[in-house]
Amino acid sequence: MHRPRPAVVIPGAPLLVPELVGSPGDPDADRVRAAVLQAGRWLGARAHTWRVVAAGPLTGSDGAPPLASGRAGTFVGFGADVLVTAAPGGPSGDKGPDPHWPLPLLVASWLRGSSAPSALLTEDDDADGLVFVLDGPATLTARAPGGHRPEDEAVFAAQVAAVCDGGPADGLDDAWRAAAAAFAGGTAEILYRGAPFGVGYLVAVGGSA
Repeated sequence: MHRPRPAVVIPGAPLLVPELVGSPGDPDADRVRAAVLQAGRWLGARAHTWRVVAAGPLTGSDGAPPLASGRAGTFVGFGADVLVTAAPGGPSGDKGPDPHWPLPLLVASWLRGSSAPSALLTEDDDADGLVFVLDGPATLTARAPGGHRPEDEAVFAAQVAAVCDGGPADGLDDAWRAAAAAFAGGTAEILYRGAPFGVGYLVAVGGSA
């Protein structure tokens, strides 16, 4: 995972999907979505195959890797039956969409289809590029789902610094440390940083682009 290659960090936020926000859209969600789509186009121009990295396992409810099934995923559990796939074209076979894809895989698949439809998500560690689907603390403002903990602002600052500024990664969880390693030695660009809904969102591109 640590060999040089282009990488992006995006949040695992269902609000990225317009159908889940409704109309008119939320201006804060629109800004995050625009930055994430920019990151997807950036990676799509540099990598045909994308490996997804998240804080939790990327397995379905049956414990099997969803990417091996050839099925579609769906955001139906988040309020709208928006289908996404890990590969160009529609789902293979005659099975319906799997309603149990983990959220990071759904978000990465949505990004692939929305910004780089010819790209392919893969479990292969030799993929051309990396997509880190990571959230900062869910405690950063009064709107936070986890309650407001001002001291956690330092946690988010450390996560951003480790990925984008070469800061220390000690004390971060495995996925954030992996993102910091992937960005190390390259030039990082922050496309978005904020906590409009109380959760730390980072959108950054970098690595060995």
